[in-house]
Formats: sequence, structure tokens, C-alpha cells
Amino acid sequence: MIYEGCHCGIGHMTILPTGDVFACRRMESRIGNVFETSLYDLFMGEELDAYRQWDKFEKCCKCELRGYCRGCPAVTFGYTGNMYAPDPQCWKEYNTITGEKL
Repeated sequence: MIYEGCHCGIGHMTILPTGDVFACRRMESRIGNVFETSLYDLFMGEELDAYRQWDKFEKCCKCELRGYCRGCPAVTFGYTGNMYAPDPQCWKEYNTITGEKL
């Protein structure tokens, strides 16, 4: 469970006046439109589910702070074109519990 940090895909979406829906105000990829698809179906849908695949986040999935942070998929996508790549803003180098390099 994520308590702080990125809530993309689990606690919010961005809806424009046109009805277009985005996973986050920072993400460019449109996941649907509330005038065409119910908000429930958009939130539970496959496109938004991509943001809930925490084990795919290359660096964050090994970090003990994953439940509090998960980085920023939008920033990562902006820098690398892959939202699952390591967040370039991350300061962590090692998991302090396991000692594993992140």
C-alpha cells in the first residue's frame, strides 16, 4: 500500500473539462474519456492498471520505501520514455534492510 509519494493509478486521476482522463496531471497518455466510459471502468481498467504494476518498477520494486514513495512515473517517462525505469530524482543507492544495490 502506498501511503505517500505517487498515488498514480491508486488514488487519483486527472479529468479535463473535455472529459479526457489521464492517470496523472503529469502524464501525457490519455486513458479514456468520462463521456464515453464510466469513471469506474476507467479507474479499474487495463490502461490505468499499468500504473499499479509495482513489481515492474525496476529500482523501486527492490526498495524498502516502495510503500511510501514509488518514485514518479511521469518524470521517469519524461527522461527515459519508460515509466518503469529508475526515477532519475531518486537519492537511494541501497536497500538499507537487505543491503541490495538498487
